[in-house]
Amino acid sequence: MSDSRVDQRFDELVSQVHDWVESAVALDEGHFPSELLSDLRDLVEELKAFMDDEESSAYSRADVLEIFVTPEMGEVMHRFPKVRRLLESAWGSSLIDQIEEESAGFDPEGDDDDDDD
Repeated sequence: MSDSRVDQRFDELVSQVHDWVESAVALDEGHFPSELLSDLRDLVEELKAFMDDEESSAYSRADVLEIFVTPEMGEVMHRFPKVRRLLESAWGSSLIDQIEEESAGFDPEGDDDDDDD
């Protein structure tokens, strides 16, 4: 029995994380705006609140963490250590390991063939 309202909330959070990652990938290496870091912190808190909500018990911690496990997030973590530290502090080192494993061999400059998925 899945609650469509809960599913919609989860989908919105997933979309917000993906939008955040796209914004972070577009940044030049070096400076990471504090407002973008604050946005990530807010998203993490929203996701934690979502997990704590009894209505969203159909979603596991693994479901939530999977949102972050993308090659693009690996690129962002590599370029901006503040992001890595925030995610590790919020979710633990196992998430960092998963992201690094997912992004191993990922070449952002050679990302012309997106039709693999």
